[in-house]
Amino acid sequence: MARFLKFCTGIIAVFVLSNLLYLFILPRIDWDFGKTREAHQFNNQQLKLLVFGNSTAMDGINTEILSKHFGPSYNFSVGGASLQTNYIQLKNYLQQNSKPEKILLILSSAHVNYIKANDVNPIIDYYYGNSFPVKKLEDIPLFKFRWLFVENIKKLLSSNHRSAQIIHGQLRIKSMVPDNSLKKTITDSCHNNQYYNSNGYEYMWQIAALCREKNIQLEVFEMPCWKDVQNNCPDLTVNRMMGNSNYELYIHNLNNYRNCNSLLDSKKDWLSKNHLNYYGSLKVTDEVVRILLR
Repeated sequence: MARFLKFCTGIIAVFVLSNLLYLFILPRIDWDFGKTREAHQFNNQQLKLLVFGNSTAMDGINTEILSKHFGPSYNFSVGGASLQTNYIQLKNYLQQNSKPEKILLILSSAHVNYIKANDVNPIIDYYYGNSFPVKKLEDIPLFKFRWLFVENIKKLLSSNHRSAQIIHGQLRIKSMVPDNSLKKTITDSCHNNQYYNSNGYEYMWQIAALCREKNIQLEVFEMPCWKDVQNNCPDLTVNRMMGNSNYELYIHNLNNYRNCNSLLDSKKDWLSKNHLNYYGSLKVTDEVVRILLR
């Protein structure tokens, strides 16, 4: 019996140490974990422009360029971030730091990210939430961040990913994956005010309310994708009543195929169907700057 108890104790100790080691390693090898830890530690910062979004913005918006035009800037975007995740990040930043002059909210053109139920990225939940100490089985690090193990193995095996850099919060990868897709021939179905007032976009409006409260300029952009999911939709003004106040947002549609044709090289500027590489990010960010300055 004593040997059995000793064996069980040993197994538990190894499991606990494995989880602690995993948490120690993740911020040092994983992009999203590392940059979230860095951003979470911001205190008394005086950034002038903040970028929020998911992985499409993390790859595609070059905050070094934005810093040259608008002052110190940082890209808070993380992979798989919902709009609720972005709201939590922004709210936390404003509690610890000086307010910025501008916020760019970058929407992914892969709209399934937003029509899903709102949720919080587990990495953001770990740094900003209250999931630790462990309250339930899903909070155990090896379970909570299990998908990162496979993702980081892939990164270690790829020379392009091993050479990637995080600068001002932007992930820079120079790998090129050509867009060999074909433009749709069917009529584009453009989104309308009702779409952007659906449940998945609730926290876009919460971000708008927070920016109005703090007197911060908010600009919303929709990122480009490959040709087969580009559209011919115009920029769009949307509005929503919240309490007794009307909120209006102007959504800049960078996924319009005319914009994409003039901006991007289908052979050199892509990392995947929804993600720009470093070279594509330079071009799209220059276009964002042009729009903001006009």
